[in-house]
Amino acid sequence: MESLQTTNIWLGILAIVSLLEFLMILAAGILGFKVYREVMSTIQAIERVHIAPLRTRVDLLLDQVEIMTDTVKHAQESVSDTLKHVTGAGTLVAGAVKAKAWPILGIIQGLRSAANVIRRNGRHSDSSTARYGT
Repeated sequence: MESLQTTNIWLGILAIVSLLEFLMILAAGILGFKVYREVMSTIQAIERVHIAPLRTRVDLLLDQVEIMTDTVKHAQESVSDTLKHVTGAGTLVAGAVKAKAWPILGIIQGLRSAANVIRRNGRHSDSSTARYGT
């Protein structure tokens, strides 16, 4: 009988220890939940007080950068179009000047040739380089 009584005592001790372990695990769980709730409320307060205004400012800056980028792209396109028009106009002006100036250049070349003939006094040189200019 005595061995049965000793077994019952040990079983009682094990039950009490198991109950204490359960209570400690329950207390740790409740404490962990309280810490979790406190950490989350701190994170939400930090986000509300610090991060939300900063994000708003960053969003405004990004919007301004986008507007500036669009303005610069538009300006670049305008400058490119203007340069194309100026280049085309320059080509037209150069063509018009050439068309009007070739008779004047021909007259100047003729006068130069006549001056060379007068300067040489009608003499012809036998050298082919003097005759053809090469």
